[in-house]
Amino acid sequence: MKKIILSSITLASLLVIGLTLSSNSSGPGGNRTGSPGSSGDCSGCHGGGSFGGTLKVGITEIGDTTFLSFYTPGKVYDLHVISGGTSTKKGFQATILTSSNTAAGAISAAPSGTGIDIAGGKSIWGHTSTSSSGVWKSIWTAPAPGTGTVTIYGAAVVSNANGANSNDQVVTANAMIGEMVSSNTKSLDATKLKVIENPTNTVVRLNGVAKNMIIWNNQGQVAASSKNTSELNVSQLPSGTYYLQTVSENNVRNTTAIVIK
Repeated sequence: MKKIILSSITLASLLVIGLTLSSNSSGPGGNRTGSPGSSGDCSGCHGGGSFGGTLKVGITEIGDTTFLSFYTPGKVYDLHVISGGTSTKKGFQATILTSSNTAAGAISAAPSGTGIDIAGGKSIWGHTSTSSSGVWKSIWTAPAPGTGTVTIYGAAVVSNANGANSNDQVVTANAMIGEMVSSNTKSLDATKLKVIENPTNTVVRLNGVAKNMIIWNNQGQVAASSKNTSELNVSQLPSGTYYLQTVSENNVRNTTAIVIK
């Protein structure tokens, strides 16, 4: 009788250990994106390993691969989470929030192997089965006009594929996406700063003085900037398309695509 009881206990223990070793291959649940108000990132359970893990998050035009620095309100974009590293099993969670840390827009059309959950009123997109490629793509519908800058938060586990939480690598990333500002009212349009020559190869000139001028490249990096001026030297920049964001003296913001020859 004792042998039977011991065997039952041993079997139950093995089942518990097996469930533990399965780790979170079907997704961690909750919100572990590393965003404000989340339960942190995945490092609460995983960590200690190093597999050359990287993480990149961002949006692109549908079917494109160039990450964007600005969104048009109400427009639909591809949402990307890309995790690198030598592991054959990778997982992730991601969310998009406004500056006040509320849900920004809507994530939808989660592909096979991923799912969308609601945690704290926020859409959390994450894996439901691990991926060897670490490349995930979904659909994001941008929020209404006036939402302002939004931030994509992501966390990924680059695991050692042993089924346990130990000796995995956790990587995090975030990307700020500005709102492409436009208006149909003539009064507001009249106050916007405009580029005098576009394309240009030396200097970006405006029709008035800007409190701030910032030029972003397609990777979301600041390529050039200046304050309280109507000109910005761009002769050092490689040829290509950039995004000029200006703030006028009466605080009207505008974003314009510019071409540098």
